[in-house]
Amino acid sequence: MNTPSGKRKNAFAIVSALLLALLTASCGKDPAPNFYEEIRSVDNMVFASMAITKTARIDDSSGEWYKIGKRIAVYSYDTYLEAYIDLSQLKPEDVVVDEKNRTVSITLPPVQTELAGRDMTLRREYDNVGKFRSPIDARERALLKEKANESLKAELAENPRFRNQLVEQARRRAEAYFSALCEAAGYKAHISFRPLYNDR
Repeated sequence: MNTPSGKRKNAFAIVSALLLALLTASCGKDPAPNFYEEIRSVDNMVFASMAITKTARIDDSSGEWYKIGKRIAVYSYDTYLEAYIDLSQLKPEDVVVDEKNRTVSITLPPVQTELAGRDMTLRREYDNVGKFRSPIDARERALLKEKANESLKAELAENPRFRNQLVEQARRRAEAYFSALCEAAGYKAHISFRPLYNDR
């Protein structure tokens, strides 16, 4: 399986470290933790992911006289879609601390999505290759997979349903995570998000 690269950090893996840093800061001389620096230092965080199963079919059972018997195969594989926030895009003005009222207003960078990996091998779901036909070889399977991947990209562009679901899930999780971190340091959080397309 070609899993996502290590460039992005999973939200579950860094929450404890970030919480510890904020709590340590809140116990120091500065009465307000440096939320901006601590959050921005995390860089990229993956907040949601899903596996999308793509099915592809080979059917070389045309009626040419020299092709005797069926030559059909159906394969599937999973492609992984991630929703992440690039926290390196956070700006100082995106984090406003009201020390008097013990609140923090955080405007997070937009949630973005990308195809982050796919299975290396195809799962064979069905085949029917006649004894007088050649077997389906690795070259054909590789070509089939590339065509299927291009088809999947086009489907995702035309129908954003999966991306929209993932973005909404990631927004909810990000809001919950950062609210919990601020509350653990003694502040009430107000979380919002910048739109994906913004000239800032």
